[in-house]
Amino acid sequence: MTNRVHIDAPAGVVEIEGEKDFVEGLLAKLFPLLEEAGFGSRPPAAKEAPELSNEATNTQDSGAVEDGGAPDKAKFKRKRNVAPKGHTCADRIIALKEEGFFKTKRTGGDIVAGLSAKGYTHKSNQVAAAGESLFKRSLLQRTKEGSGPFKYYWDRD
Repeated sequence: MTNRVHIDAPAGVVEIEGEKDFVEGLLAKLFPLLEEAGFGSRPPAAKEAPELSNEATNTQDSGAVEDGGAPDKAKFKRKRNVAPKGHTCADRIIALKEEGFFKTKRTGGDIVAGLSAKGYTHKSNQVAAAGESLFKRSLLQRTKEGSGPFKYYWDRD
């Protein structure tokens, strides 16, 4: 009868297979070394995940770990990549508005050119999306003359 131990101390992986005495002897020698070295340890923020105990890793026959496999992985929320305040396309369009840029009606292309004159690079689809949200929040006005594009303006000051 052989015993098998599979340790996946997050991606460090140690597999031991053999007779019961052999496996238990190696585990007794390995565990203090692995714990001392921080084998496969996760970054400090992820240490909340449960760890395998000696009992959970020592099995008989050719089974893997008694609890059904590797320990539950901690669920991490993906950090959103959000621009700092004042660095979004909409924020920059509002800055143009405050400078009087929208006293005349401006197309998306005009806005892209106005932003590039300030040193900001934005694509026309970004300007269109920002213009839409600013219009919905009543921070800009817009009109559609004929079949052409929307023209943005502000005459409420």
